[in-house]
Amino acid sequence: MDSPAPPPRRSVLFVCTGNTCRSPLAEALCRRMLADRLGCEPDELPARGFAVASAGVMAYPGDAASPPAVDVAAEHRADLTAHRSRPVNPELLAAATDVIAMTRGHLLALRAAFPAVGPEPVLLCDADDLPDPIGGDAAEYRACARLIAGNLDRFIKGWLGS
Repeated sequence: MDSPAPPPRRSVLFVCTGNTCRSPLAEALCRRMLADRLGCEPDELPARGFAVASAGVMAYPGDAASPPAVDVAAEHRADLTAHRSRPVNPELLAAATDVIAMTRGHLLALRAAFPAVGPEPVLLCDADDLPDPIGGDAAEYRACARLIAGNLDRFIKGWLGS
């Protein structure tokens, strides 16, 4: 009996400004949602053909995710406790099959700083910028997470062919 073909390799990079709120939250929620759909744990995603990461166009390396982002991720059974920020770079972009930006400003920054490197970045929210919850309360972070999850759903369906 022939073994099934390995799943397609997909490497997703989420990009925001400082890589401490929106893009790490998108990364963590994406990992959790993909794992749930595939019936595995998030740390098993690479074996299933998925790599999910995040970076920032103005990130300072090594910053932790904002505490409210960590808390809201945990409410979704996603873990941001080990997250450390990193700036976007040509290597990350070149390794990605999908680059997903949080705002039009991030799209423009990526195109200006890294022309023709990696795939064409797309906006997470169909036609709108994802509001930045930085400095906001838990309700703002929860609203941000709801928007992220709702928009991730359509990407994940496309990636999984469902």
